[in-house]
Amino acid sequence: MRFLLLTVIGTLLAGGSVRAQFELSNGIAAIADDAVITVQDVRQVAADTIETYRRTYRNDRETLEQKQIGALSDALESLIDRQLVLHDFENIGGVIQESYIDDLIKERIREKFGDRVTLIKGLQAQGITYETFRQRERERLIGRLMERKHVAEVLLISPAKIERYYQTNLHRFKLGNQVKLRVIVLNRPQTSEVSDVLKLASEIKAKIDGGAPFAEMATIYSEGSERKEGGLWGLRQESQLRKGLWEVAYGLKTGECGRVVSMSSLADGTYWVCQYGPSGEMLVARRFNERERDVLIEEKKIENGVPVGEQIPPPQVFYLIFTEEKEVARTRSLQEVRDEIEMDLVLEERARLQKKWIDKLRAKSFVRTFN
Repeated sequence: MRFLLLTVIGTLLAGGSVRAQFELSNGIAAIADDAVITVQDVRQVAADTIETYRRTYRNDRETLEQKQIGALSDALESLIDRQLVLHDFENIGGVIQESYIDDLIKERIREKFGDRVTLIKGLQAQGITYETFRQRERERLIGRLMERKHVAEVLLISPAKIERYYQTNLHRFKLGNQVKLRVIVLNRPQTSEVSDVLKLASEIKAKIDGGAPFAEMATIYSEGSERKEGGLWGLRQESQLRKGLWEVAYGLKTGECGRVVSMSSLADGTYWVCQYGPSGEMLVARRFNERERDVLIEEKKIENGVPVGEQIPPPQVFYLIFTEEKEVARTRSLQEVRDEIEMDLVLEERARLQKKWIDKLRAKSFVRTFN
């Protein structure tokens, strides 16, 4: 079946764009039992996904074409599956009372549209009639009811199965060294002098060293998005920070505020991290290559607070880093991850039962695709 679907999509793509080939087709994409699935149906289901791909891969035509093929293929398969489920519902004598659909639509209007007028306008903008919308809601409801019948709504995962999963997937639950950080961020506008921002950072550092609470200083001065939370960045592993900043943060003692730190990022994928003394003199200047896992590639010699040799690019941002907590590398316990494992196993089992159900429907149904 997958081969047939890809053949259809491939034929539609041959010799032109996805949209053009769909428009040139005869309008029928597939027949599932006695239901006709039109090309327009497939296009509508895949439209949002394809539009996202066009924005994401607009400069990569080859990848875009592959992604569009996948979206169309998935849309066609989902529509075939939906029709087979609807047909199975009819075969078992299933009936949905129209009043129930009315109530369902009223609920959708309340949750998403606010009122019926807004709903109608939204449908018109998409070129969808109210009758089509109502039928789709009916079909979605039938799909949910049939899934509930064939795929257990609540699956019970035994403790033994959870424990086996934990023991055979320990690598998933390993945590590296972690630090809980608070950070004051001071951006340097291009129109500002480096010395002005460095002076402000040094003054804030002096206040903190004098007893001012770091969180309070962050709330007042920081330009980071976590300002309202007192600069709280939370627990971070080494992989979640640039190495130059990680080395500063993890090198601090618990409850310690580090030196003023600056960073300048370059177009070649490298960046400089510098540290400064109380008077604004440079103490450390190190260059890292972000494209090669933050490997250290250069460290400047500093004489009298000034780097020797080639000039370092002006910093774009200054940081004050406060290490609130430190945790050494460890493996999370079964008790910590039990709920997470159970959820993964439930989703895995649901997917297995879903596939088994759909495969059974396909095996006893008539499906034909067209190009």
